[in-house]
Amino acid sequence: MPGTQDLLIELGCEEIPAGVAPKMAAALLQGLLSTLDEAGLAHGAGTWLGTPRRLTAHIADVELEQADRVEELVGPPARVAFDAEGNPTKAALGFARGKGIDPSTLYAKTTDKGDYVAAKLAIPGLRADAILSEALPGLLRALPQPKRMRWGRSREAFIRPVHWLVAVLGDHVIDTRFAGVQSGRDSQGHRFLGEPVPLLTADLALYTHLLRVQHVMVDPAERRTLIHAQATALAAGVGGTLVDDPGTLDVVTWLVEWPTPLLGELPQEFMAIPDEVIITTLREHQKLFTVRGPDGALVNRFVAVANTLSEASRAIVAEGNARVVSARLSDARFFYDADRSVPLETFVPKLAGRIYLQGLGSTLDKVTRIGRIADQLAAEVCPGEAVDASRAAALCKADLATQMVVEFTELQGEIGADYARGSGETEAVATAIAEHYRPRFSGDALPSTAVGAVVALADKIDSIVSCFAMGLVPSGSQDPYALRRGALGVIHILLGKGWSVSLTGLISGAAEALSDHALKTSGDALVEQVEAFFRGRLKSWLSDEAASPDVVEAVLEAGFDDVPAAVARVHAVARAREAESFGPLAAAFKRVGNLVKKAEETGGVGQVDAALFVEDAERSLHGATTTLAQGLDAQVDAGDWDGALGALATLKPAVDQFFDDVMVMHDNTDLRRNRLALLMQTGRLFERIADFSRIQA
Repeated sequence: MPGTQDLLIELGCEEIPAGVAPKMAAALLQGLLSTLDEAGLAHGAGTWLGTPRRLTAHIADVELEQADRVEELVGPPARVAFDAEGNPTKAALGFARGKGIDPSTLYAKTTDKGDYVAAKLAIPGLRADAILSEALPGLLRALPQPKRMRWGRSREAFIRPVHWLVAVLGDHVIDTRFAGVQSGRDSQGHRFLGEPVPLLTADLALYTHLLRVQHVMVDPAERRTLIHAQATALAAGVGGTLVDDPGTLDVVTWLVEWPTPLLGELPQEFMAIPDEVIITTLREHQKLFTVRGPDGALVNRFVAVANTLSEASRAIVAEGNARVVSARLSDARFFYDADRSVPLETFVPKLAGRIYLQGLGSTLDKVTRIGRIADQLAAEVCPGEAVDASRAAALCKADLATQMVVEFTELQGEIGADYARGSGETEAVATAIAEHYRPRFSGDALPSTAVGAVVALADKIDSIVSCFAMGLVPSGSQDPYALRRGALGVIHILLGKGWSVSLTGLISGAAEALSDHALKTSGDALVEQVEAFFRGRLKSWLSDEAASPDVVEAVLEAGFDDVPAAVARVHAVARAREAESFGPLAAAFKRVGNLVKKAEETGGVGQVDAALFVEDAERSLHGATTTLAQGLDAQVDAGDWDGALGALATLKPAVDQFFDDVMVMHDNTDLRRNRLALLMQTGRLFERIADFSRIQA
């Protein structure tokens, strides 16, 4: 079987959940590519496709057969493999017999460990179909699946029952078996609209065309584009615009094989409900898209995506969706009207009956702690809005006790904001209630207002410190309370607002607010543990986003209490490192730092005494550092880290001259201590930016 051929694998089964199917298809392709690479079989580009009922992987130009190779096998030591006359002993003969080698081909081989018997074994290359036949069941078994099931009499477990397996290399069927299904070349069309699809070759274009004829659009990117374009057109047809919802678009793409967007209608009476309630209800319960009118308000139309073609079935799908969501919206309207009949603050006392975390009191206790932290923070960052911040903190969790949020949990915050406006609260308070959960995930928007940011920080800091106090610390991949995400949220809010507040102060304030509870960790130990946690999150994020790990480590070692300043220092040092002059400069910094550490290890060295200077180099370095310190203070206060680094670079000639002319570790104790004190004075200037000894120049 010389040359190359395309490879096509398609696993057909019952509908796979939308959140899992694309990951499984991508993993199938990666597994096949890895198998070919490990076998030394060259290949072209790989493509993964799929629908709810099929996972497809295609690889172009797969080499059909391994090259023959010669492998050297090493056996027992030569001293026991050959006798005095050089004839093979029983040990050598046993080695040859076990490997299927002619004893006459054995020879002695010198290695680092001595002389051993060896032989060369010619190994013919295997055919690609044979390799894939053996590997495929294991690859399919290893696909990532949250839950597996068994069906019929099959002992094989898979996410859904398997119905067919296409495995074609060129025009040849790969003989294999999985979950009781024998491989072949027959795919299946649409469940209701299509017929079996025999695949004579593994050609990708032909495969997608034949499935399209049977009403299966196998390319998920094509389905996604079609759904979005047709849904947008349907919305425009009624004078509206489609509400942007990429998450629902992703899900719907993997719910259908032959997407048919269609327009549905809701009873007008439900349009008095807040937009967010309608959008969430339609999205979460039926995966529907909503439509806004020219004025920006929702209209009583929605877009559903069917998996059928006929006009009759379209009408049935539209009516069925409208009926289901109408029932949900009817409940929502009842809850909304009941909740709005009383002020939002009425629900705050009810939080006392909701346990926050075992050992940490109720949700009302948490709200009290959030209020304490928010009051302290607002006094520092937005004193003019402190009243609103305090009020928003007091009401931020009130909607958790409302009927609406009990039934529609995903609306927490948004409903609280709506109820706050209806209760006469200020817009600043209402907005903060809605925004204090942000950022909820990577890339999510930050709180847009200072009040919202204050309450969000207070909430997140309290959650992190509270969990650490109870020993609920993230470990490995386990982070059930999303503390890592919360810590990054704190970091991004501080950066987004440019607030140079003390991170340690925030943590300490949260720890003090927990004093009424029986904790596993408290006081300084708790603060230090949470600080280390934030340091780790900062280092991980900055190492991915801003600079190399050694630069990040060097800067954080110099302090990260002021998060925006620490991040700015990382960027400045990373830029400076790109300059050709940085290597020699860093070497000088390191030399100072190493001697300073020695001085610190031996105890205090006192203050610099200029009267003890002997060499001109001592006087020059002292004068340079004294002069520089004054200007450096202004640069640090202004956050001019590039300027500060440039100023520190001017010390290099004086530092170099000092090390050339001065013996630091002098026999005279007074001279030695004074010189070390001078170096410590110099080193403290460097340490305001980074511990340069940690940077790999």
